[in-house]
Amino acid sequence: MPLSTQQFAKELESMVSKRKAFWEHPWVQKFRRAELSKEQIRHWIEQQFYVTGRVHDLIGPLYVNCEDAEARAHILDNLIEEETGRISRSAPHPELYIRLGCALGSTRETMLNIYPLPETVALRTYWVWIVAHRPFAEGLAAVSIAGEAQVPGAGNEFTRILEEKYGLSHADTAFWWVHEEADREHGGSAVELVSKVARTDEEQKRVREAVDHTLELLWRFFDGLEFAYGQHRKAA
Repeated sequence: MPLSTQQFAKELESMVSKRKAFWEHPWVQKFRRAELSKEQIRHWIEQQFYVTGRVHDLIGPLYVNCEDAEARAHILDNLIEEETGRISRSAPHPELYIRLGCALGSTRETMLNIYPLPETVALRTYWVWIVAHRPFAEGLAAVSIAGEAQVPGAGNEFTRILEEKYGLSHADTAFWWVHEEADREHGGSAVELVSKVARTDEEQKRVREAVDHTLELLWRFFDGLEFAYGQHRKAA
């Protein structure tokens, strides 16, 4: 028997709260203690840019596949903000990514031509596949519930750490503080929408799998950073 809308929403929120890579992964914990070098943080942002820097092919299919007009308009607002920064009055979010990477020692050319780690490829490939080839609820659950919903709270703290411990300016850290509010809205509305449209046992099962797989792949994304650029790194 499927859960009610309210029950399913609570379950999805609970799933995310129990495995927040952006909060609990050892790599992130080291960053919170300012134990990562600027070089290590740069690698992190470069790899993360590979995952979500081309945001149109993640959000675009969600817009196309959404049957609810109100929700579709909300997704369009999200895409417009990502591509232009118009709502937050900042800049296109890929540009904010690049500015952060450059402040950490990367270059625009490097950011635009990242050679990804295997774990980075796995996460992005899964997201691109699920938004394009699976029902709307599964794609939204993967990208917005398991992904964007992890950032609120973390974005403000990451901003503070980068400015206080690593000497970046407030303009340099805009990627994080702009996403703090934007992802709070996107993640919360996604839980509400997915819990409404996933009504059958099978639909709810597939949404759980989408969330679970994404949470696992996000954790492994940080595992990849630790393996490649951590204390026992294999790469320079």
